Amino acid sequence: MKYALGLVVLVATLSFAGSDFSGGCAETFGISGFTKAWVYMYGTEDFDPGNTFRGYNWTAFTARLTDNVYGAVGTQFQTWNGDYSIQVCDVFINMDIVPELSIKAGQFKVPFGWAFSCSAGGLYFLDRAAVTGTTDFTNYGGRDVGVKLNGQFDMVGIDIGYFNGTGPYADADDTVNKQIVANVTIDAAEWITFAVGVAMIGQPDLEDSAGVVIQDEWSATGIDGYVLADYPLSDNADLRFEGEFLQSGWAGPDVEGMDEQAGMDYYAMLGVNIGLENSFLTSIMPAVRYEALSPAVSIADDADDPEDNTTVIDFCLNCYLTPMNTIQIGARNMSYEAEGVDGYTDMYLGWRMNF
Repeated sequence: MKYALGLVVLVATLSFAGSDFSGGCAETFGISGFTKAWVYMYGTEDFDPGNTFRGYNWTAFTARLTDNVYGAVGTQFQTWNGDYSIQVCDVFINMDIVPELSIKAGQFKVPFGWAFSCSAGGLYFLDRAAVTGTTDFTNYGGRDVGVKLNGQFDMVGIDIGYFNGTGPYADADDTVNKQIVANVTIDAAEWITFAVGVAMIGQPDLEDSAGVVIQDEWSATGIDGYVLADYPLSDNADLRFEGEFLQSGWAGPDVEGMDEQAGMDYYAMLGVNIGLENSFLTSIMPAVRYEALSPAVSIADDADDPEDNTTVIDFCLNCYLTPMNTIQIGARNMSYEAEGVDGYTDMYLGWRMNF
């Protein structure tokens, strides 16, 4: 807990003091990120401890080497239940080839799936969608080492990347090879964006020391699509919507007599941001997110489908003290299809500050 409190004090001091460099340094170096602290109350029966205090900080350092080239390092600090860890997560260099085309190389987020690609500093809930913590997602997306080409042509954006699955600190699974990842976004209007992405993974034959194949080569494909909307309802209210669908192919070789079924996940988020006048809050935003997960499985041809679906419902009231400071009061409900597995509801009270 003392580490979390120290983190909050340090980042708050830096943030309120201002994180920009003055003079010529402001054009060369930059610091940005967010910090958050929260009390988490577990809903699982007899969970010990019943609640905990947690802290998290993400800080990104950028340095512009030339007018067309910059580098960045992203670090995270987190503390929970008296433990803490520090990692360097992003290390990359980005070069603008022409104004519409750039290339990035290093370790960074794979451009696959909005739930993980979006900035954690702008989440409407404490946590990302639950799918980002599953192997069905990390087989295809996450943070990894690779190279990516980005093109932005008016209303259309295109990302094409190659990732090798061997990052020193990576959310992506390092036992599979990410071969090609591609994502296309279309800003159909000022208030709505559509996107579709595909990721192809696989492994060659695995052989023992005698050259005998112990696992056949395999390949699999993940498909993702999402829509984002921020529609102005009135002068002081915006309707916000996020919807995403992921299909994750079975990550492994075909086995005779087994039925390999793809995993599927979808979620939908709806919220209304309401501006306030004559209040200590600048705005409030109630939000709810419904998510259904069905993992990829390999079962015998004559076996019944497993009862392994999960439903996750997130609730949160975002209270914006300023556009950069948010109080979040929320809960996450987990329910399971399998009999004998009890559902539960966790609750939290947190504060997040962007800088």
